[in-house]
This record gives sequence, structure tokens and C-alpha cells, in this order.
Amino acid sequence: MDLLFHEAALGDFVLTFPLLRGLGGSVTVVAPWDRAHLAAKVVPSVASMDIEMFEFVRLHVEGGPAHVSPAVGDLLCGATRIFSFISSGRDHWAKNIARLAPQAERYFVDPRPDTGWPGHITAWHRAQLADQGVELGETHPPAGGDAAGPVLVHPGSGGLAKCWPVERYEALISALVDRGTPVRPILGEVELSRWPAERLGRWRERWDVAVCRSAVELLPVLRGASRYIGNDAGPTHLAAQLGLPTLVLFGPTSPQRWAPVGPQVTVLAPPDGPG
Repeated sequence: MDLLFHEAALGDFVLTFPLLRGLGGSVTVVAPWDRAHLAAKVVPSVASMDIEMFEFVRLHVEGGPAHVSPAVGDLLCGATRIFSFISSGRDHWAKNIARLAPQAERYFVDPRPDTGWPGHITAWHRAQLADQGVELGETHPPAGGDAAGPVLVHPGSGGLAKCWPVERYEALISALVDRGTPVRPILGEVELSRWPAERLGRWRERWDVAVCRSAVELLPVLRGASRYIGNDAGPTHLAAQLGLPTLVLFGPTSPQRWAPVGPQVTVLAPPDGPG
């Protein structure tokens, strides 16, 4: 059994799904609960464990946990390989995991590419593991989407600079509706906290808005859609990994490095590149 530790944001996390698929066999993802649970629902042969459990938090402390619960103990003792996106391999975490799971081979992945890295983030993951003797398979998600479902439009992102202007999204949704295309906007926690009340009320009044406060809530909405349109954001990466026809709008970030991965992804980006 493999273990994979990860605790970054949703978009970065979903970009590890090709790695999870390529490992093959049984993998337990140890990550914040909603993201670990999401991986178990999307990627075959994946189980989940909450990284915010006390024993896992203590792995970052010198000396680490002296004792672990039976569930965590069984997990660590049963691991043959451990992949970490949260340790350099030279810190307290690495020393503690070596003590608690001495039988497991341990591999460390820097989640952020070097400045000069020319390729995609998934190639960065693959290259680091290849340097450590791990070769990944080429497992990709199948094409998906429900032809009878609505077009999902997500206008948000955690990074404000990544967002296409709201007014243009409103014009796009209106144009699709005028053509008779069923459309469902998606709003998440960022939009609920960032947008003015007047705009939120207007969107809810005009359209069948889906409010998704977590990735787990978002998943069934995505699975019922025919296609997806959105910014460079976590939900867009998830839509692509579900095989949805996905149109992603890029601005200041590089699609060569950060484009969603999936069988039906179309990228729109400035002709002169980021910036």
C-alpha cells in the first residue's frame, strides 16, 4: 500500500490526481479531510485519511508523537511506499516518519517547480519521482459529462487577478440563456465573502445558482453537468479531472505550467503570455 501526504490548496491538490492514477494499486491520501475525501471519490483505488489528526500534526515537531492510535499505526505499518509533498526529506517530519514506518520506501516531492522549469507541473512531479527511481503509469481520466445537464459557469478564483471580469461572465451567461442553453452558475466561499450583497442577490434572482462551500459539495454538481467554463481555479481543475469538456480562462499565470489536466480541456490565454 502507498501513502501520499499533501496539504496544499484545491487546485494544486487536484493536479496530483494524475500521479495518483499513475502509481497504480492501493493508495491512501493523507490530506485535509475534504480534499482527501474528494480524491477517494474521484480516483479509483484511493482511500482517505485526515491529515489534521493529532498524530499527523505532531510529525512536524522534533521527536514527533511517542505513540499513535491503532488506525494510524496500522496505516504506517502497512505502507510499502510513502510519498510526501509536505517535507524536504531533511526535516523533523522526515525523521519522524522514518522512525514510525521504517519498512516503507520514502519519496519527497517539492510541490512548486523551479523558476526555470519549462514544462507542466505534472511533469515536474513525474521528473522528481523519476530521479528517485519511481516511474509512473499513464492513466488518464475518461471523457465525461452529462449531455442533458447544464453548462456550469464558475466566475471565481482565490486569486483576484485570475478572474475574468464579472460583467463579462454575466454577459456570457445571458447570451447562453438567450440561445436556450441551460446554464448553472457556481459560487463558492470566496465569492460569498468577496462579492457585494447586491450582486449575489442579482445572480440568485436571475439564475439557478449552485452554492458549493466545499469540494465535496461541488462534486455532484460537476458530475451532473454537460460542460464547464471557469478561471484558473480549483473547481476548474476538478472539472477537467472528471472528464468534463472544460474551457479555462487564463490571465496572469502560465497555462504551460498550470493548465488543468483532462481529456477535454480547452485553454484561452492572452496571445502574449502571462502579464
